[in-house]
Amino acid sequence: MPKKSPRDAAARAEARRRARLVAQGRHDEEEGTVQDDPPVATRRRPSLFSSIFPPAAPLPGKGDPLAGFQYSGRMRPVVASLWLISRNPIAGLGMGVIWAIAWAVTSAYPQSTVGTLASFGSFGSLVAAGVIGWQRPWLYGLTASVFGYVIYAAYVVVGLSGQLADAGESAKLGQFLLVNGALQAMIGGFAGFYGGYLRRRFADPNLRAQQQARKRR
Repeated sequence: MPKKSPRDAAARAEARRRARLVAQGRHDEEEGTVQDDPPVATRRRPSLFSSIFPPAAPLPGKGDPLAGFQYSGRMRPVVASLWLISRNPIAGLGMGVIWAIAWAVTSAYPQSTVGTLASFGSFGSLVAAGVIGWQRPWLYGLTASVFGYVIYAAYVVVGLSGQLADAGESAKLGQFLLVNGALQAMIGGFAGFYGGYLRRRFADPNLRAQQQARKRR
């Protein structure tokens, strides 16, 4: 009986290995004809923010909001913000005046129909700042709230200047105005962002096409 060579034994072992791979639905990596199914990519769950605010396309026909801005120094973010505010004063300063008037009415007539309507008007002015200020909506909402609150704070200080008994009451009033002002600034930034988001969503041609298709049904 002829003696089996190591080469024959290795060939048989390789044949058995390939047979097992074929039985399992796979093939040798060198031939690459049958392979394991690629792993199924797990679908990423959208975040809460992206669920509330789905991505919106940029505004059509609007170019770079910083076109023409030349400053490139260390204070570029601050200078760019001031430059944008000066380019669209109605969005930031104009809406800030409307906010101050509406907030003063809200404070003068609390828990009343007039005060409630004025509160909606104050928030609506911040949203409108983001709608008008397409260059950077959150910045214009923030500017409107800060500028409007400075006007409102001056109105309160002048109105209560003769009624404050001592320095302690003045300090409490200043602390209240500071804390409330910080809160209003955050609300203004969010409201401005929301206004800009709404404008982009309604200007999205895909969304318009979907709305028209629903109307035709």
